[in-house]
Amino acid sequence: MASESAFDKKLSAETNMDKVEGLLEHFNLPPKVIDFIRINQRLIQLGIAIVVIAVVFWSLYGSYRERTREEASSSLSLALQSEEAGRADALRAVADKYGSTSSARWARVELAHLDMKKGLFDEASKQYQAILPDVKTSSPLYPLVIFSLAQSLEGAKRYQEAFNQYDVLKDIKGFEQVAYTGMGRIEEAQGNNEKAVAIYNNFLLSLGDDPAISQMQAEINAKIARLKARL
Repeated sequence: MASESAFDKKLSAETNMDKVEGLLEHFNLPPKVIDFIRINQRLIQLGIAIVVIAVVFWSLYGSYRERTREEASSSLSLALQSEEAGRADALRAVADKYGSTSSARWARVELAHLDMKKGLFDEASKQYQAILPDVKTSSPLYPLVIFSLAQSLEGAKRYQEAFNQYDVLKDIKGFEQVAYTGMGRIEEAQGNNEKAVAIYNNFLLSLGDDPAISQMQAEINAKIARLKARL
């Protein structure tokens, strides 16, 4: 029985190899290619297994990341809707649990906003500065963080630092007015009215003659007239 079993196994192996060889020949592969496949059969099988495992792993990881992003977004939404007394703790929980997601970054921004509302400008500025390295310049969150950082520094009377942030903001489309206005306001706060007028004039020059911004131009001209009356 033992010899028959060994004989059956040998016959089965040969039959399987015959099938493989027949399959290779069916594809009309060159003899050298067929020989290479025969010699490196185990390595090829190992390579295929590694590729399959990598594909499956990446697919599962992608599903996990998507599920995490959805959970983070839902948690952020709930945190923002929570009672004001517990909102900071809820936002902090989102930031801690989903630290690598955009929802966690938004939670950190909202925490800094809460400090701004309380008048804790130095604490808020530290939080905005900690967030900036994690935000790409192409992200819609970037100008918001820059603007908020500038406001917090201005609130803390750290005027030069605030001015520098507004200076960065003025080159971002859609934020020119708040940037130039902020820069001018900082010069006014320090009694540098001539510099403030120069900043507002530069802003007017950057606007051009677009009639759609006539109201904005009128507001800036009013600021300039008010400051010139003090000179």
